[in-house]
Amino acid sequence: MKLILLSVILLSVFGQFSLAQEVFFFREGTDNTYYDQGIVNTANQGESLFEVTHPPGLPQYNDKIPCSSSAFTGTSSLKFNYTSASTGNWQVTIYRSDWSVADLTPMDSLSFYLYSEQGIPASALPLIGIKAVNNSGTGDALSVFYPLTTYNNDIPADRWTQVRLPLQPVFADANNSQLDFSRVKGIVFNQSENDGTSRIILLDELMTYKKLETTPVPLNLTATGYDSHIELVWDQPAEGLIYRIYAAYDATFSLIAETSQNHYLDFVPDPAKNSIIHYRVMTVAQNRESEPAEATAQTRDYSDDELKDLVQRYAFRYFWEGAHQQSGMALERSNGNGVTVASGATGMGLMAMIVAHEREYQPREAIKERIVKTLHFLENCDRYHGAWSHWYNGDTRKTQPFTADDDGGDIVETSFLAQALLALRNYFSGTDDQSVLIRQKSKLLWESIEWNWYRNGNQNSITWHWSPTIGFAKNMKVTGWNEALAVYIMAAASPTYGIPKEVYTQGWARNGDMVNARTFYNYTIKLSHNWGGPLFWLHYSHLGINPHGLSDQYANYWTEHINTVRIHHAYAVENPLYYESYSDQCWGLTASDDPDGYTAHEPMDNDNGTSSPTAALASMPYAPDQALKALKYFYRERGQDLFGIYGPYDAFNDYRNWIQKAYIGIDQGPIIVMIENQRSGLLWNYVMRDTDLQAGLDKLGFSYQSTAVSEASSIPEVKIFPNPAHKSFTLTIPEEITRQAFTVKIYSIEGKKVIDRSCQPGTSQVLFEELPLPMGLYLIQIQSNNLSAFSKLIIQ
Repeated sequence: MKLILLSVILLSVFGQFSLAQEVFFFREGTDNTYYDQGIVNTANQGESLFEVTHPPGLPQYNDKIPCSSSAFTGTSSLKFNYTSASTGNWQVTIYRSDWSVADLTPMDSLSFYLYSEQGIPASALPLIGIKAVNNSGTGDALSVFYPLTTYNNDIPADRWTQVRLPLQPVFADANNSQLDFSRVKGIVFNQSENDGTSRIILLDELMTYKKLETTPVPLNLTATGYDSHIELVWDQPAEGLIYRIYAAYDATFSLIAETSQNHYLDFVPDPAKNSIIHYRVMTVAQNRESEPAEATAQTRDYSDDELKDLVQRYAFRYFWEGAHQQSGMALERSNGNGVTVASGATGMGLMAMIVAHEREYQPREAIKERIVKTLHFLENCDRYHGAWSHWYNGDTRKTQPFTADDDGGDIVETSFLAQALLALRNYFSGTDDQSVLIRQKSKLLWESIEWNWYRNGNQNSITWHWSPTIGFAKNMKVTGWNEALAVYIMAAASPTYGIPKEVYTQGWARNGDMVNARTFYNYTIKLSHNWGGPLFWLHYSHLGINPHGLSDQYANYWTEHINTVRIHHAYAVENPLYYESYSDQCWGLTASDDPDGYTAHEPMDNDNGTSSPTAALASMPYAPDQALKALKYFYRERGQDLFGIYGPYDAFNDYRNWIQKAYIGIDQGPIIVMIENQRSGLLWNYVMRDTDLQAGLDKLGFSYQSTAVSEASSIPEVKIFPNPAHKSFTLTIPEEITRQAFTVKIYSIEGKKVIDRSCQPGTSQVLFEELPLPMGLYLIQIQSNNLSAFSKLIIQ
């Protein structure tokens, strides 16, 4: 029974008007059977009754409000099935779908639509209250409950009826002075009758709003076409508005989406690809639409390299538009509180800034300014013997405890930041003020990390955490094999607080005990868990430390990681646990959100059917063909569900019909950085050339490549004549590179960039004459969009 008849709405004393600045607390259920954010106070209802349900498969959460498929709009409504006893009280709270707080101070009204098969006197309507953060800043507070009788008539039977409550009396009530109405958590419904009456009512479109005389038009609408989608962006004329998007794939406009955001990605149907599509975006308030803003765009087929670049550009947005703007730090997650920033994710974000600077995703000067801002935060936030904590409050620079006993330094997260510091100080080699400042700050921060402190009294191991309140009481040793190889390499590389080799040998490698050769799907691994462990273990430490050519007495890390990824891929193809969507193009397990929380997914041993796009995409250097298939699947085939404003969403589980349409910093960072390492070796090049890092690798007995080009993207060396040269020489460029524009960069042996020249497509030879270069060895890098070539030049 779908009852959406505006003509039968009983209007309250407010009359008709357009609405704007809307905040919704309920529009749709989690599915058609329950709403996860509707919580019944089951512990305190006494003799009163209120029907509850639980999420599928999770009976421990048996306090959810059921949903009905009869609705005012959409596909579901809340079902209130209750009995109001004289010796009890039922009470339910409706939170927002993302559990976020809302600022209601600009609003003037609260409303919802109500349906009952029997008429309801206005006096019998539930009481309404508001739950908000306490003005003290800690805990929640509940407002006075308000009857709806004053503002509404009796509710007729068998009709959807709008019910309203003015908010100004609530805000002005002295009894509510303890509530911070700029941080409202939920709307609370409470029992009003006490005579044992039982009722079933349906409730839909629970919202607050501010009345406006007209519905404003979206401003400055633009439409940009990509391979499979068109991105619509507009300026919001006011906060809290809802927008409807219409598209004409042929001659007829049809409604394709409704959103409260200022953007929308339309993955166009196949017949409409490569053709001009017309769009209209309208503000809607209370089902009244504004005049349309209009734009047109079309898609075009992208090359494989363009697809990689597209995903990188979108992932970079997480660290640009999606960052904590005041500090420049990376937010821990997009669906968090907006102030919790993460040090490890920020290290990944700083490396993403290098990619963005190299490819000019944003103006280069603006990128350098953002990096300086972030480094300034890292200089002035709480630190613990030079190490950073896992989380910070981005507004205050104070540590935000990760857990109750993790309120100090986190040496593993610090190692991810340290890789970024080495990349920054080697990449930004210019003489401009910003580049000099970046190098200076990066050097000071790097050299101030007291790695040896985390040996906990000169033990031959490194301890993960230290706190000024509990010291090393958490006592978690960093031992292999996992994501933390970078801790020991960075600690050995430190010129100020370095560790001896014994700490690596005994603490990380456990005197060789971390080696345990096993074979799965005919691929042998020595280090990871059975079936390969979670893939982030192959990503985090190798954002800057190139595994290609990296080996020690325990493993050849390139072979190890390739085989681990191949096992993951073969596991998805075989799909022994029969999870939906696992295949040649949907593969790879790692740590991410899932329907039950957050966990490190891995084949067989911890697999509940959750796929995390970062697992395959960040494995691009290890399995470029398989990762590209996954990219095309996530984007071209599933884009409307799995791809958003910051790129691929964090995770999905088709077996459980679940998608996490949000982002986590440590999942987005590896996507952009590792794809870049496969395309050009950019981050590997600038980290591996660092002399401190090389000294650390030498100390630990590693073999490695100081110049790092991915095997997938390398091509023969550039020819140089003459070589050795005096002041003039000629480069002969490989034909593969000359098909597009490219750059020639020349670096001194210390890593300083001394030449940076741009060349047009078709340029087969590049002449350098009378260069004022001192005698010595130089590295030449030729770089196009998707290919790199390297050679060495001797000036004598």
